[in-house]
Amino acid sequence: MKNLRIISRKSNLAKIQAKIVGDKILNIYPDINIEYLSKETQGDIDLTTPLSKMPAIGVFTNDIRNELITNKADIAVHSWKDLPVEMETGTDIYATIERGDLRDILLFKKTSVKKKNINILTSSPRRSENLSAFLPMALPSQPNFVNFLDVRGNIATRIEKLIISEADGLVIAKVALDRIFQSQLNSANLEKEKIKEIFKSLTWMILPLSKNPSAPAQGALAIEARSDDEETRSLLGKINDRGVFLSVSKERQILKNYGGGCHQKIGVSCESLKMGEVLTLKGLTENGEILDQKEFSPHQKFKNQNLKGITNFYPEEGEKSLLFDRNEISESVKTIESIKNSGIYVSRANALPKEVKIDPTNIIWTSGIETWENLAKLGLWVNGSSDSLGEEQCEAENILGNIKWYKLTHNLASQRKKEIISTYELIEKEIPEKVAHASHFYWMSASSFKYALKKKPEIENANHACGMGRTFDEINTIIPGKVYPYLKYKDWLDKIRQAK
Repeated sequence: MKNLRIISRKSNLAKIQAKIVGDKILNIYPDINIEYLSKETQGDIDLTTPLSKMPAIGVFTNDIRNELITNKADIAVHSWKDLPVEMETGTDIYATIERGDLRDILLFKKTSVKKKNINILTSSPRRSENLSAFLPMALPSQPNFVNFLDVRGNIATRIEKLIISEADGLVIAKVALDRIFQSQLNSANLEKEKIKEIFKSLTWMILPLSKNPSAPAQGALAIEARSDDEETRSLLGKINDRGVFLSVSKERQILKNYGGGCHQKIGVSCESLKMGEVLTLKGLTENGEILDQKEFSPHQKFKNQNLKGITNFYPEEGEKSLLFDRNEISESVKTIESIKNSGIYVSRANALPKEVKIDPTNIIWTSGIETWENLAKLGLWVNGSSDSLGEEQCEAENILGNIKWYKLTHNLASQRKKEIISTYELIEKEIPEKVAHASHFYWMSASSFKYALKKKPEIENANHACGMGRTFDEINTIIPGKVYPYLKYKDWLDKIRQAK
């Protein structure tokens, strides 16, 4: 093959995505001549009708697909979430590449941060349904009323509509901003700089998938070709990311089981992590069924298959069974208040000293949602959360650029990428005698495990579990292959009680 015609929608984002795919192809087939084409779709032309009232199938894709059918293009590049869950005969999706961020981002006017009644622009029933429950707890104003208003247009248009309207916020797919900000496409430079300039005037938060799972396939690119074009299909097979393809197919099948379509008030996300896959399903079906599911499927080597012979387990009461007392380190307040233009990672709500004043130039990230909600009650704007999946999930470089990170935690925490600010010290308590006789453990922190192992070395060969992230990494370094990851303590406890 010497020539390849790639078609996309006319927006700058669509052209950027087509170029990403083209570059991926050129990495393998550098001699191919690629011609980039674009076309307006029904969804691009009609910018007044709310998406929820437009036809459910193909408003952003059918016109592009017709170009393939009539042999005016060889492949089409789509945002996969725009495609109907049922494909028509004649073409199909034959490849995808690495997936972008699945999450949504809320852009918010700084002048609206303290408002009790807020209006959010979004054209998505999914976002309206799930964010109506999350935002009143996540925003520092703890608003009484959150209203959702329809908005249409490309990314730049929607951001401009936020600025000139009476609305307070706008929700969009974070991957759209990521790709625009990263793009080197000359034709998109003006729009990119315009968006970046407006972005500086706003505040933002990246919305956690546990509370606002994505539209199926969000962040993924669908590469479509004619079913009878074997040469192109073979080429696409060389760039296909099979793992992403399987995750997206699973998400789309789940939505299809509930009726399919972008009009559904349902979000579903399959997050691929190094230890396995996290599936989140949340929303409301057309029959009024409330969906709220989050489950972790570990890879084979991380599966805990030793939930048998359980004599005793520890702890039985979760966070109440702590091995340490805590003393605040008052000197940390001055250190925290001196930080500017940086990232502050809060490991737990009580790691933040009382009445400390965080400079507004900083961003705040939390280890989990409970910590987020506790900080919001204190009047703090939280920019995002690791969603209890490990602190490496805090990365947002495409939005932030390179900034220095500080982590607020205890005095025994080990330092990695983030500079530790010890806000409290751990005071060792006497180890309960039943620890020595437990067969199964769940550790809330690596420091608890290390202390218990030092005092009761006989527990080393017991069955150990913990959450994902640094706690797992540290314990696994000490007893490699003998610790198993779970989403949270309750998931482990349920399995223990079922097996006992």
